[in-house]
Amino acid sequence: MHFISLGFQYVITALIILSKEAKGTAIPASELARPLNSPSSYLSQRLAKLIPLGILGSKRGLNGGVFLAKEPDEISLYSIIVAIEGDDFFTNCFLGYKDCGSIEACPFHDEWSERRDSIRDWLINTTLADVKIEASEDWMRDRLTFDPKS
Repeated sequence: MHFISLGFQYVITALIILSKEAKGTAIPASELARPLNSPSSYLSQRLAKLIPLGILGSKRGLNGGVFLAKEPDEISLYSIIVAIEGDDFFTNCFLGYKDCGSIEACPFHDEWSERRDSIRDWLINTTLADVKIEASEDWMRDRLTFDPKS
């Protein structure tokens, strides 16, 4: 079981790539998708969810693409996850019961609520800048199929 989807993995890796570029440098989604082995349209759809939130900006034309619209230290992992995945993880019962807690709590309700809140707090307080620092060149190289700088 994975906490995040493959789509989110693509997005977060693309954002790390963007965070390592000079401010305002736009990269086409097709260029970001290639090293991730992601279909370009799939990545474009997910990245587009970040534009209305002011996380990404976009430029049209010859040097067009997407770019970080905020500084990496202003972008929380929580805001990215909720934009891409929704907030079900942070609101749903561990067992998936619709009325858990409001009528009768499941056996995991109290423990899951506490853990879920702790994860949410960690994601709120962890920024793209923090992830960028932890994303070593070796980590990036192992995930990318070509050097995006070439």
